[in-house]
Amino acid sequence: MHLRFATRSTVNWNRFVPAVLLLLGGTVAVLGQWPQWGGPHRDFTCDSTGLAEQWPADGPRRIWSTEIGPGHSAIATDGETLFTMCRRDDKDAVLALKAATGEKVWETQYEAPPKEDMLLDFGPGPHSTPLLAGDRLFTTGGMAHFHCLNKQTGEVLWSHDLMAEMGASHLQRGYGPSPIAYQDTVILNVGGTDCGIAAFRQDNGELVWKSEKFRGGYPSPMIVKINGEDHLVAALGADRVGLDPATGQTRWRTKVDVQLAGIMTSPLFVPPDRVFFSCAYGGGSQLFKIGSQDGQYAAEEVWLQPKMKVMHGTVIRIGDCVYGSSGDFGPAFLMCLDLNSGKVLWRERGFAKATLLLADGKLIILDEEGNLALATATPERLEVHGRAKVLEDKAWTVPTMVGTRLYLRDNRTIMALELGK
Repeated sequence: MHLRFATRSTVNWNRFVPAVLLLLGGTVAVLGQWPQWGGPHRDFTCDSTGLAEQWPADGPRRIWSTEIGPGHSAIATDGETLFTMCRRDDKDAVLALKAATGEKVWETQYEAPPKEDMLLDFGPGPHSTPLLAGDRLFTTGGMAHFHCLNKQTGEVLWSHDLMAEMGASHLQRGYGPSPIAYQDTVILNVGGTDCGIAAFRQDNGELVWKSEKFRGGYPSPMIVKINGEDHLVAALGADRVGLDPATGQTRWRTKVDVQLAGIMTSPLFVPPDRVFFSCAYGGGSQLFKIGSQDGQYAAEEVWLQPKMKVMHGTVIRIGDCVYGSSGDFGPAFLMCLDLNSGKVLWRERGFAKATLLLADGKLIILDEEGNLALATATPERLEVHGRAKVLEDKAWTVPTMVGTRLYLRDNRTIMALELGK
């Protein structure tokens, strides 16, 4: 990795104050950024402090709001520019907006007509979230067009049509998992006729490795360290797998019941060696322990809890508990599970199906009806400190947090809110 340092006396050193580097599965993120799906740690938690304890009746202060095209792609940012995706008729569009004002910096479009066999009642996406790695932005649209762009200008540096080249799946409702960076590669689900997961060189798009064949899957992969080794953890249909992110070789693989094959929620790592998965429909939540003996890894189910069924929301770990919004097309409950036993500690009504973030020790809750809330979650209860209606049109996208600024969108609108004291 090459770091370029400015030497002119006119450098604004305030920009470098947060330059504490975090090594995240081979990627380097700077505090105050949200470079990928799930944020700096890829687990929907951030290191923000100074959030207000309560909100006024009309909610937190709105900094700006602007209309964009439809889509559910979340927002990545380097702190100065926001990056997300939307649709323009039969095209996917990658957007760059000024974080301070919402003003458009650039927009790059490409042809991406829906496939004839897709289910389009909720639209074709885009669902995947851009990935920032250095000066490059990596995006994947609903029809599995994978692009590398210059983050400053939007120029396409290289691209792959994953469906045409590798038999990737559009997953009926549009490709959805988000890529992850590892060393000098970018890794993403493929899930089709050719392989399950693939890695490409960041600088030129060259294929580095392909895994064995797995079915496609919506959950975005994550990289964790177990027993001193990196594991790329993924949920692909009924397979729960861990791969060597340097080679694509399978470290461990286990199959779950077919009722759990429709998983959409990203896996959650529970250090030092456990992985949590949750699935809606007829599924539930599972915890696996990843053991090693004589250099061979295996996943052993610790417990299965059918009552917590997270659809396409997020789950948050605080200590020995996991919190999530359980529900699919019926009523939804905010729920707390004990990670050691799988026991349901509480269920709360009051929100539609929701996504969660953790910042400054508090949950930020956004439900699909556009209600935003600030709450404290403990193993005993959920205490809501503030709540306001902020969005209108199918708010399925998890927000992004940088400092005390919250960036969020629904199927049409993107906005910035100030959550500071």
